[in-house]
Amino acid sequence: MKDDNKKTDEHILVCLSAAPSNQKIIDTAAKMANALQTRFTALYVQTGTKAEAADKEKLEEHIRYAEKLGAEIVMTHGENIPVQIAEYARLSNVTEIVIGQSNARRNHFFSQATLTEKLIELIPDIDIHIIPDAVKAGNYQKRPFTCYVEKPSEKDYFLTAFIFALCTLIGLLFQKLNFRDTNIVTIYILGVLLTSIVTDGYLCSVAGSFLSVFLFYFFLTEPRMSFQTYAVGYPVTFFIMLISSVLTGALAAKLKTHAKLSAQLAFRTQVLFDTDRLLQKAKGETEILDVACTQLLRLLNRNITAYAVKDGALSEGKLFSGEKGDTEDFLTPEEQQTARWVCENRQRAGASTHHFPNAKCLYLAIRSGNSVYGVVGIPMQKETLDSFEYSILLSVINECALAMENAQNAVEKEKIAVLAKNEQLRADLLRAISHDLRTPLCSISGNADMLLSNSDCLDEATKHQIYTDIYDDSEWLIGVVENLLSITRLNDGRLKFKFTDQLLDEVIAEALRHISRKHDDYKIVTDCEELVLARMDVRLIMQVLINLVDNAIKYTPPGSVIFIRGRKTDRRAQISVEDNGPGIPEEMKPHVFEMFYTGKKAIADSHRSLGLGLALCHSIVEAHDGTLMLTEHEPHGCNFTFTLPLSEVTLHE
Repeated sequence: MKDDNKKTDEHILVCLSAAPSNQKIIDTAAKMANALQTRFTALYVQTGTKAEAADKEKLEEHIRYAEKLGAEIVMTHGENIPVQIAEYARLSNVTEIVIGQSNARRNHFFSQATLTEKLIELIPDIDIHIIPDAVKAGNYQKRPFTCYVEKPSEKDYFLTAFIFALCTLIGLLFQKLNFRDTNIVTIYILGVLLTSIVTDGYLCSVAGSFLSVFLFYFFLTEPRMSFQTYAVGYPVTFFIMLISSVLTGALAAKLKTHAKLSAQLAFRTQVLFDTDRLLQKAKGETEILDVACTQLLRLLNRNITAYAVKDGALSEGKLFSGEKGDTEDFLTPEEQQTARWVCENRQRAGASTHHFPNAKCLYLAIRSGNSVYGVVGIPMQKETLDSFEYSILLSVINECALAMENAQNAVEKEKIAVLAKNEQLRADLLRAISHDLRTPLCSISGNADMLLSNSDCLDEATKHQIYTDIYDDSEWLIGVVENLLSITRLNDGRLKFKFTDQLLDEVIAEALRHISRKHDDYKIVTDCEELVLARMDVRLIMQVLINLVDNAIKYTPPGSVIFIRGRKTDRRAQISVEDNGPGIPEEMKPHVFEMFYTGKKAIADSHRSLGLGLALCHSIVEAHDGTLMLTEHEPHGCNFTFTLPLSEVTLHE
């Protein structure tokens, strides 16, 4: 008995077939999987034979039964069934295999070992459970032999006749040129190969094998136009030629069948890879649904209908059509009702199901867990989906659901990140106000108290200095409050812009008149081109200029030179504020336009910045469809440059 620690590592594999006892085998494997609480896979190996196609209905029933019991359906293809099962078992870490063993013995000339014996030989380290047939040996009835032959088309008949007529003509030519009979025989064998390649099924190639012997015997042996020959070795030649032709034709037809299966599998695999790649690139649920439906249209070669879920309700249907003609009947109210039922009940419905069986489409929910993101409909008027197509359909739908879930999670994460950022901004604002506004308020309060208590003892010079300090502190507070009001109105969308055409030099001159009195300790030089007319909200652009100049004053020592330049360049108005101070360290430059970022640099005055000025400037300039950049000012210092759109009058000139 296995210990409990190994139960989760078990992997049970059941082999699917169209045999009547296969349902019992699936049931046994499912019970084992439930008892061990482990992975359960049902495998079917496609061989591409006609007998397989005839048993398709019974096989589909067993596949649906295995799927109902919780099995993961896997399909491979190949002629050697034991080798395919063994290879899959090794690659998928299968620990136990459940197969059936019929009491009826196989009677095949080339059969050297049963399926069970071959599996034991190939994978001796995997446990194999053999479930005997429910039918006892005495009651077993042998199935009647049925020859499954695909009826050739008229085109196949014509090609076969043409090829062997051509072979006969070439044979006659070879006889005229005194070629040996062996060379003529190879021409007919080549004709059998060509027949197998250009026609469908085995019948034409086998018929061609007999026809080649008949034609060679009738037209190319002496006496001609009769079936009599006096050569001793010809009967042996005819017999060997017949066997060679039959084997060659059969092998060529079989290779053609397997090549067709391989090409189909390669195409479907490529579609799945493309689907995964495109879904990863898709943005938004609508684009994801479009990608999935387009790939399903390519994969199944059927019209696809899709319904997205928006705000908990099913949206209008969308048809993805690869066929010409009237296809609107797939989006009728009856079809939409079926799709709505699938969305609400999270179950498949429509054609080939018990729910709404009269619907024209089979409807499947695009869901992950209890969340439904949409519904996909596949028309079933032509023919039903085989198990392989259905399993691929489910794979694409599951990939689509996963991509939609990831997209929705990304949106939720983005919302959470925005909320977290807003909370962080509020916390930073409160912390900045509580710590940094207290200094000027305490200064104002202390100076006012000194004037009230000791006014008679103070000389005029001291009083003037106290008045100046109170004025400077109050001006700083007014500037901070003005920036706070502007940036909150801008972020909330309550700040109304009044765009007018203004001369750049007049705006710069007006802004300088509103700069604090401390600019008297600095040399401010303006250099502006004349008649540069820009489109702007003059009040806000003046605030940008005031903030940039105040910032230069704040971070440079008294006596520094500040340049304000205005010019027209590249169909834009450009304004720059340059200083020759110590500059900004490289590690601080990426953050200077962030709100509440103040860095660690000492400020010329005693007031610490709240980190609002440059953030406000950046937002105002962007609202004017411009850019604000920080560059180096040679040999040292900072250069803040922003652009504004030129007025229409200037552009026309």
